[in-house]
Amino acid sequence: MLRVIATFILIYLIFRLVITFVVPWLVRLYLKRIKKKFYRENPWAAEAEERRKSQHRKYQESQKTRTPDTDQLGEYVDYEEIDDDDDK
Repeated sequence: MLRVIATFILIYLIFRLVITFVVPWLVRLYLKRIKKKFYRENPWAAEAEERRKSQHRKYQESQKTRTPDTDQLGEYVDYEEIDDDDDK
């Protein structure tokens, strides 16, 4: 009986490992193949995708160079908690 339970636990752990690591890898591989096939059949889409990526890179670079202006934020106010005792 103990051997059966240990076997089920081992099968469960192997299943979890396969689901966690192998399935995402297989899905990524499959999607990469489908993407290549799509761009081979639609060359105009590859150009549009490259254009979109370059625009996104330019946007990210401009966001990195821009620093927030902290002078206009105001001053920090520390609030104290007031006990509201009605038992007076």
